[in-house]
Amino acid sequence: MGRGMAYNLIQAGQKVKLYSRSPQKIQVLQGEYSTIHDSPSEAAKEADLVVLCLTEDAVVEKEIFSSGLLETKPKIVIDCGTTSLPLTYRLFKECVHRGIRFYDSPMTGSKNAARDGQILFMLGAHKEETEDIQFFFHVCGKDVIYCGTVGDGQKAKLALNMIQAGIFQVYMEGFQLAQDSGVETSILRDILLQSAAKSGIAEFKFPFVFSANYETHFSLKNMRKDVYHAMELAKKSKTNLSLCKNLPEIYDAGMKAGLGENDFCSLNEVTAKIRPPKSKNP
Repeated sequence: MGRGMAYNLIQAGQKVKLYSRSPQKIQVLQGEYSTIHDSPSEAAKEADLVVLCLTEDAVVEKEIFSSGLLETKPKIVIDCGTTSLPLTYRLFKECVHRGIRFYDSPMTGSKNAARDGQILFMLGAHKEETEDIQFFFHVCGKDVIYCGTVGDGQKAKLALNMIQAGIFQVYMEGFQLAQDSGVETSILRDILLQSAAKSGIAEFKFPFVFSANYETHFSLKNMRKDVYHAMELAKKSKTNLSLCKNLPEIYDAGMKAGLGENDFCSLNEVTAKIRPPKSKNP
């Protein structure tokens, strides 16, 4: 997703300095308006805006604090990853200490949405605070939802991802019930897609599930991470999650099955186990 955002910024004529933990993935982006650097701190030097697109807390710790990025004192840092609330607040505190503006701005949308500039951002700020960086959201996304103050973007994103994980699991259990009771999963699929039970998750994920294509749009390991963050938030806010409280165990089973790098819809392999139809001989 970071590559997609960088591509759109370059296409818009912005001067972009790039760093990736997997340099080979961004070589194609080097050009007139962009340079590739060997470290986060090198990329952040003299930057007006630093955009973080990282996967988990340990990676954020390494690439931001251990690298010395904040010592370069960029004007603004935006965290577009899904980061735990304690680390989000720590990032905010450390940035404020150095005179850097910080915003949590987790995003939703697939790698295709990032490529097409169709990301939805959840920003832990009010619009009037961020007028000078609206170009970034305009170039990279389809909309920005202003969630309030620092941390509120992450809270909204955790609720969103828990909902998406829960919706997908409900579908899987429905398919499992259909199979176990003698109804073909393809029949239930056709019913779901023409009923009030249809959703964006169904329309996007069903084709991958029914073809056993688990190409990664959002990895199982990252959804598991977000589910665990959501459980921590629920514990702190004393929220009863009677339906979703078992999601961590389900995602742990996916990890144990070796599906962590696959799209989270690969949970099909540990739940409904829908199989592609066998090809018929002509």
